[in-house]
Amino acid sequence: MSQQFLERPPCQPGFYCPLGSFIPVPCPKGSYGPAAGAVSIDSCLKCPPHHYCPQPGLPSSLPCGPVAQQPLSGQDTCVCLGHGQTFQTSDGRCLCTIGYQPTNTGDACAHKLYDVCRDGKTRTQSGDCLDRYQWSLHCRQQVCPSAEDYRGYDGELGLCVCREPPGRAACGGLCRRGPAAELKLRCKSSGEMELMCSFDSQVMGVSGSVLQTVFQQSPGTPLCNSHLNSSHAVYIVQTTEAGFLGLLSGLPKELQQLFPATTQQDTQSSAETDVLWELPGVENISHSRIEMNSSSTKENMSDVKKDMRETSVTGVLNPTTCLHLGDVLLFTVDTRHFPQYDLDNLYNTNSGFDWGAFRQLKEELTLSWTPPSFFTLVFSQPGVYAFMLSSDQYKHLYVRVMPAGGQCYEPGPFFPTIPRHVTRVGISRRRNLLLRPDWLSTGGLLFGAVIILCLCVALLILFREYGWPEKEPIRARYRLLQLGYNMDDYSSKGSRVISLRKIHRNQQARMTQDSIQPVCGDTLEDFWDYEHQVDLEAFSSNTFYGLLLKQSLSVTTRLGQLTTEACSSLFRHLLKVQRFKGLTSTW
Repeated sequence: MSQQFLERPPCQPGFYCPLGSFIPVPCPKGSYGPAAGAVSIDSCLKCPPHHYCPQPGLPSSLPCGPVAQQPLSGQDTCVCLGHGQTFQTSDGRCLCTIGYQPTNTGDACAHKLYDVCRDGKTRTQSGDCLDRYQWSLHCRQQVCPSAEDYRGYDGELGLCVCREPPGRAACGGLCRRGPAAELKLRCKSSGEMELMCSFDSQVMGVSGSVLQTVFQQSPGTPLCNSHLNSSHAVYIVQTTEAGFLGLLSGLPKELQQLFPATTQQDTQSSAETDVLWELPGVENISHSRIEMNSSSTKENMSDVKKDMRETSVTGVLNPTTCLHLGDVLLFTVDTRHFPQYDLDNLYNTNSGFDWGAFRQLKEELTLSWTPPSFFTLVFSQPGVYAFMLSSDQYKHLYVRVMPAGGQCYEPGPFFPTIPRHVTRVGISRRRNLLLRPDWLSTGGLLFGAVIILCLCVALLILFREYGWPEKEPIRARYRLLQLGYNMDDYSSKGSRVISLRKIHRNQQARMTQDSIQPVCGDTLEDFWDYEHQVDLEAFSSNTFYGLLLKQSLSVTTRLGQLTTEACSSLFRHLLKVQRFKGLTSTW
């Protein structure tokens, strides 16, 4: 081995190189490596309070900013102070998460309210309630490529059903039988990227500064800073006026320019470039530069590149995508057409998704003198993500990222957006929505409650009037008449009439010692018993004789009881006398 090969490459800041290993290891999340040439993890420092380290391999910590805080050290995120906000690690902003919307002041988030769908209306994926006619207008005019392509809608998914355009986009699995260019991104141990393209059993690759315009000029974190010695599948999505086009075969012109035609001069100057070409049957692309001296090799590569340029680009328009963790979506963008994150879409499931890269992309396309042509998006968390086109908010791309160990039900990754594929991929509309107060139903319930209360009161009055009898004092007419006379004028001399107030036993129990009128001892024992009250207005001879019979029966019964008691008492005394006589005779 040469001395140059044995030399140990220096470790960059944010990494450490253990002794005996030539592969740098990034500092884990929550820490950073400020020094170069570190040899152990001890050189990785914890993020100080009010700072965060969101990804491995950072050379320095990031401040939380004025709207978030982090009192602990060694954290990979910050905490937003407002309710319903999520911290965006890409730019340190606190934005409203799924299910929330900014308030009128703009510095806080409140629950987003949705209307109650009634009268046969169903909810769209954006939360609006539409009837059958409104669905038809919405799908024909805004979603489907043309009005003739409208085939209905799915109320459970909130999805328009459109006819697929003719061609290979609607041929299902047959589209994948033709020659297709497969892209893979490799991250070398040195931190460099390498893009490999497999086309018609031929493998080509490009690395070095050429890929900086594709994967590092686009917003977001560079892919290979934290995923060394890893491989990522790359899928291409073109953004056009018709919407998102997920490519099934072929390469767009923007990517074909990364693989220039190789001539003899290009071969001679290959020492100055990092463009790599591989022959069929070679599994691993060499990390050193390849020299092409054979004319047959040059002719073979020229044929392959010619076939790539002549192969037509086919794909699925506005597709549903099934990806795995670590897969890469490569968008071709321009100043008019670029992807945006549809935060209000009810298909989204990842409330902690950081869409700061989309905000940065919009800024660069709007403000930069050299806007990017590519936009890279790497999915590191499972869930469902909905993206819309900047020029048309009704053109969507739905991405379902499978969890670790999960598999897509069919090789894809792009499928037509029809209910069958959307359901099988695992996309559904969010159900736990906060609905607006239904004032019509609430008013109806209150009105019904008032009607029921009035009916109950009316029934109570009827029961009191015509229902069961109630014990209450009889207001005799003669008592009212006697109030007009002074009874003392009708009494004999030396006597007077004293009116006694009799108290019912129920009222007697409520009286206390501290009442206004003191209660006399004689009065407390006598009370007015309404059950024994006689109605003198309706008094007759039959009533009088009935009372006499009742009294005579009670007296007779009482006398009989007394006679029996007297006889038994006399009998006991006779027994005692006889016993006493017996005792005296024995003496």
